[in-house]
Amino acid sequence: MSSANINAKNNIRNSVRCALMFAAVLLSVSCKTADRNNRLPACARPDLSELIFPAESRSFDTLAHKLQTMQKSRGGNVNVWHIGGSHVQKDHFPNRMRHNFTTSFMCGDRAFLFPRALGNTNVDSTYSISTTGEWFCPRMTLPSDRTKPDYGITGFAAITTSADASVGFNLNPDGKKRYVFSSVRVLGYASSCESFPYIEKTDSIQKAVYDDATCSFVFNLDAPTDTLLIKFHLMAGDSFVLNGLQPISGRAGVNYYASGVNGAAVTSWTNECVNFERDFNNLINPDLVIFGLGINDSAVPKEDFSIEKFKANYRRLIDMILKKNPDCALLFHTNNDSFRYVKGGMEYNRNAESVRQAMLELAAEYNGAVWDLYGVMGAENSVYQWEEAGLILPDRLHFTKDGYELIADMMFQALVKDLKNR
Repeated sequence: MSSANINAKNNIRNSVRCALMFAAVLLSVSCKTADRNNRLPACARPDLSELIFPAESRSFDTLAHKLQTMQKSRGGNVNVWHIGGSHVQKDHFPNRMRHNFTTSFMCGDRAFLFPRALGNTNVDSTYSISTTGEWFCPRMTLPSDRTKPDYGITGFAAITTSADASVGFNLNPDGKKRYVFSSVRVLGYASSCESFPYIEKTDSIQKAVYDDATCSFVFNLDAPTDTLLIKFHLMAGDSFVLNGLQPISGRAGVNYYASGVNGAAVTSWTNECVNFERDFNNLINPDLVIFGLGINDSAVPKEDFSIEKFKANYRRLIDMILKKNPDCALLFHTNNDSFRYVKGGMEYNRNAESVRQAMLELAAEYNGAVWDLYGVMGAENSVYQWEEAGLILPDRLHFTKDGYELIADMMFQALVKDLKNR
């Protein structure tokens, strides 16, 4: 048999294996979500739950191949980064996506943590985290009468001058031991080189090593664990700014990163986060980016929303991503049908169709994909029926836990269905 025939036969065999792998994943997710899909209101259009490619889709070929290679070799990582506003910070959406990825494929690391309770904002209940000492934690998207610390890839920052400051966390508060780590990266900075994070051992302390390559402090542990308490040695008059924690195991699998802050628009990340691009380049090398930004950008009267300005803002973010990885798959999900905050209450947001148009044009420009949440919901005024079905909160802006998990399942199914055919 000629080498050409052998190569052709191997290519067919690999394509069949890939299709079978994704078919098994799709069947598993479909079985899990059948009951929830029955809760869809009559206006919903599950038939529109598919990836739309206005132009080329070669980056999704690359993504499918990398997932297949990881599963087959039981090695390597696929990195997914989900960026947005409150839909991402609220965690039900990204956590369900993380669950779908890490139970359907191999499970990598948990990615970023932050003690959000310090900022009096909603927290992620899938891990536990607590602090001691006094901390100042202004939100990136809100004004403050005090000087704000520098923000980075997490969108959060808390500053302390307390001698008794500490942060402790447990990745598996449910006891299932799904995540472990053998090193931890402390994202943040001290006001002087004489102040630093440390951990206590039986008869000594372990000082974190500053890593110039990632501009972070790193602990390499003696043994894998899922729990750690970090303290801070602060000289008199010094402070420490905590931007987050990144537990690392180094094991193969899908790493699902999520960056979400209530109220964030595209420019909140690109303009307000001083260390955003630095952290992105140092800490994330994404194979797939899920864009959940648009709901806050569009929270203006219809006559004040500019499609061209929205796209220009997005281009800065997309160019940053593609500079790091030109083969990264880009997935936009459109806004949900919703209301927006106005002085004295809520008002219907009339810009969802314009955001959808802008995302389709961006996907055409950058060879990305769009998952049309707005269309899947049933488009204009569908929010009322989703609220009646218990899938949208009374603010008619944010989903309930069931609603977030439903749209996460639908988007994941649409993604896997597309990858299966590659």
